[in-house]
Amino acid sequence: MALVEVEIKNLRALTQSFQRYPKIAEPVLQRAVDATQAIFAKHTLKDDPVPWRTGNLLHSFRFQSGKLQGRWFPTARYAPFVEFGRGYVYPRQKKMLSWVNPGGQRVFAKFSRPAKARPFIQQIIEKSQKDVQNIFRQAGDIIIREIGKLTK
Repeated sequence: MALVEVEIKNLRALTQSFQRYPKIAEPVLQRAVDATQAIFAKHTLKDDPVPWRTGNLLHSFRFQSGKLQGRWFPTARYAPFVEFGRGYVYPRQKKMLSWVNPGGQRVFAKFSRPAKARPFIQQIIEKSQKDVQNIFRQAGDIIIREIGKLTK
């Protein structure tokens, strides 16, 4: 799976504040990380950008929060194939592939055709970027204000 990076402006200043005053900075930054969940959810929409067929992919998104980190990701097992596409699929153990089509009929085939990539994760990130940067800018302002109170 490809790595997608999000740049946080003023990260160096935030990091320096965090290193000097971790008891102040860490909870503020953690709240900012946790607040990104709502932003990513707001930009994870049906058909724009998340492809919609059954709704399972859209409804499979989860947020996982850790210490100063968060993940917004789909849990549907086929999500990487939608995001990055796939080549031909051939059976491994049997002679034929088998699945049920949307009409409820069983289909048999010697292979399945490639699927074109429909990258939706990058679009979610691009749509969310401005709001995420604002959250971390506000977090930086809070940290600086709190540190300023200590140095007076």
